[in-house]
Amino acid sequence: MIVIFSEHITSRLIYVLDFCFTQKGMEYKIVQSTTEWNQYKTCRINYSYAHVPAEIQMKPHDVLFEENMREEIKLTYQNNQFELDGIEDQFAVIFFILTRYEEYWTHERDEHDRYLSAQSSLVKLGLQNRPVVDELVKSIWAKLELDYRVIENNFECVPSFDIDVAWAYKNRPFLRTLGSAVKHGKLGERLKVMTGKKQDPYDTYSYIAELAARVNRIICFAPVGDYAKYDKNIHWKNPHYQSLIRGLNASGGMGLHPSYDAFENKNKLDEELDRLQQIVGHEIVKARMHFLRLRIPDTYEMMIDLGIQRDFTMGYADNTGFRAGTSFPFYFFNLRTNKQYNLLLFPFAYMDGVLKDRLKLSVQESINQIKELMDAVKNYGGVFMCIWHNSTIHDQDEWKGWREVLEYTLSRVEKREISDLDDDFFV
Repeated sequence: MIVIFSEHITSRLIYVLDFCFTQKGMEYKIVQSTTEWNQYKTCRINYSYAHVPAEIQMKPHDVLFEENMREEIKLTYQNNQFELDGIEDQFAVIFFILTRYEEYWTHERDEHDRYLSAQSSLVKLGLQNRPVVDELVKSIWAKLELDYRVIENNFECVPSFDIDVAWAYKNRPFLRTLGSAVKHGKLGERLKVMTGKKQDPYDTYSYIAELAARVNRIICFAPVGDYAKYDKNIHWKNPHYQSLIRGLNASGGMGLHPSYDAFENKNKLDEELDRLQQIVGHEIVKARMHFLRLRIPDTYEMMIDLGIQRDFTMGYADNTGFRAGTSFPFYFFNLRTNKQYNLLLFPFAYMDGVLKDRLKLSVQESINQIKELMDAVKNYGGVFMCIWHNSTIHDQDEWKGWREVLEYTLSRVEKREISDLDDDFFV
């Protein structure tokens, strides 16, 4: 057991300690009395300015003892150590990064109303591709002489697929797809698909099923919103589309891919959640927002109200790396209410379109980037998540050669026995 001396016990301190220890299988106890403290001789952290013996002394930043938000906190990194406002407090740094504290402040957002990676302190420090929160946790374990190897052995890779457009030509209204085919100069291809002479380029589902058999789990996210400017999928009542959704649900996990406007429209999100549940015949508790549109804490508050328990949106729409500094699933802590909620956030490390279109990387450059990211996650025993689309893995046209990037990702993965903790996280 780990023993922490602190003169104050707050929801924020408990949140950080749970992430560092409880969620990794290690018990801890907070002690406020020096008399009780003296009964313990090992695995001690003095999180106070009091003079008590301990293996680790942390002089606390006040952020873990507060209930309100500050208008500004400065995160710095120098000589391999983080500081908040000049104070070297690993617990406070973990809290600041993990809760996305700085995203509650007013920031410039992109054309889709998304948080820009350039606003992140980690990006400014050039540390976005390192799971720095995991680094801090492992260093604390090392100072306490705890065996972290059992955590490292839990490494897992979970590829996920957004089904933004289920088919390029099949099962779509004739006039709409005809107009699109003429506009993009692919009328001949459409006719070949419709006459059965060629497979629909977005019909990559046999390949996805093959991938599902090679790893412990995959997750697919299906949209069931109404047709709109940024929502181009098949109508949710289409029997072929419903059959596809049920098949993907059987092959791996299934989550909702809410429509473009649903990230700030609770009624729309509720309606779409109900539609998907009708199709699969069971409760849906997973979601990833379309276009990765996310406003903290508003989007998460809607999810919580509607019973969504797992979100997979935590990552950058314009960069690679670890937006919350970790590769581990972690619970949402709402700074607005100063409470932790039963909404587990699964961070992802990269998205296909970011590599090719945003960062303009080649296939080999992308593989090199992924190696760096995956090596880091393996070192800390986290979950390596990535986002692909059924429309980007067909290995044709502009995506020719890019299947190699996904194949490289999966080549670094070995199936392992799934623990009860894993299933609790992903259920």
